[in-house]
Amino acid sequence: MSNYGHYAVVVLSVCIYGSLQLVPLPDYIHPCSELSDECFTKATLDAIPGIVQGIPEAGIPPLDPLLMDKNISMTLPGNLRMTFHNAKLVGLSSCIPDKVSSRRKKRTFVFDMHCNFTVTGEYSLRGRLLLFNLDTEGQANIKIYNQRIRLDVVERVVLNDKGEGHYKINSYKYKADYGTDLKLNLTNLIRGNPQISANVLQVLNADSQALAKDFGGPILDYAIDYAMNVTQKFFDTYTYDQISHVPLTEDFFEKE
Repeated sequence: MSNYGHYAVVVLSVCIYGSLQLVPLPDYIHPCSELSDECFTKATLDAIPGIVQGIPEAGIPPLDPLLMDKNISMTLPGNLRMTFHNAKLVGLSSCIPDKVSSRRKKRTFVFDMHCNFTVTGEYSLRGRLLLFNLDTEGQANIKIYNQRIRLDVVERVVLNDKGEGHYKINSYKYKADYGTDLKLNLTNLIRGNPQISANVLQVLNADSQALAKDFGGPILDYAIDYAMNVTQKFFDTYTYDQISHVPLTEDFFEKE
């Protein structure tokens, strides 16, 4: 028997023994048996509604709404400094994969998707806006429509001491167009003067693309980082053979 054949037998034997203890795969996860964009896109579309509800056995909490456990700060034009507190992101369940591709030689998955997001929470704002020196706080509601995202995820498959292969995320990057429209509502913007506050908000909302980039960047950074941490938990729980039926050659495995 060749070295590769011996290796395969050992791995298969260990996997069969260990499979009795594997966490069952949720029935909305549909593994692909081929490297086709159609299959990966459909599988992602099928998986999103279930995953965002949470998978307790994989340590994955509900993701929609996503409660942000740290303050989100950003600098706006005019040296305005805005910080969100106790923010909540709604909309991950609205994300629609337009195309999901596997670039096997580069060990990269590419996700093209669009989503509608709503962010609510408390805000504080310091700095100068138009003719006003602001030092205020209140409630914020931001709606971002049709935000398009391209996410590149570089992965590898690692063989653990049980002989199980698991995906590991090496790196990821994204770019976004920040949506086709954004609507911003801030209470108490100009203290004691709701009419001027409404006028200032109208000016801010007039350039929705610029505003979406200013607001959307830090918020999307948080959401993408959180989603990648959740994805790694998913990969740690389920083996490669559970979530993919595309055979891997020996050179794709790395030992932990």
